[in-house]
Amino acid sequence: MRRVMTAAGALLAAAPMAFAAPPPASAATGTVVIEGDRVPRTRLADPAPGCHLLPSFPLLSRVSVINSTDADITLYPGEGCRAGLLRPATTVKAGTTRERTLTGTYSLLVQAV
Repeated sequence: MRRVMTAAGALLAAAPMAFAAPPPASAATGTVVIEGDRVPRTRLADPAPGCHLLPSFPLLSRVSVINSTDADITLYPGEGCRAGLLRPATTVKAGTTRERTLTGTYSLLVQAV
């Protein structure tokens, strides 16, 4: 009987942990700036993790993607942060800048910190 009570007590003590939600993903700290000669400057301050739609880029727009956050970001052609067949995704590591030539619609995926 004592073993049954000990096992039941252990199960009851562990039950709240089984239903506890994982901690929420936090926003990246810093800014992401996308700028170029033919595009309006886009600035995301402390961007939340997930997919962000960017403004459309005119034909062959030369842009700088400046990632001054503590999270890696990935630039995807098209909406929905999915890789395209003809235009690959570009990852910009935290604290770095990448130069790209873009045309059309792009989306930006911010990794959770």
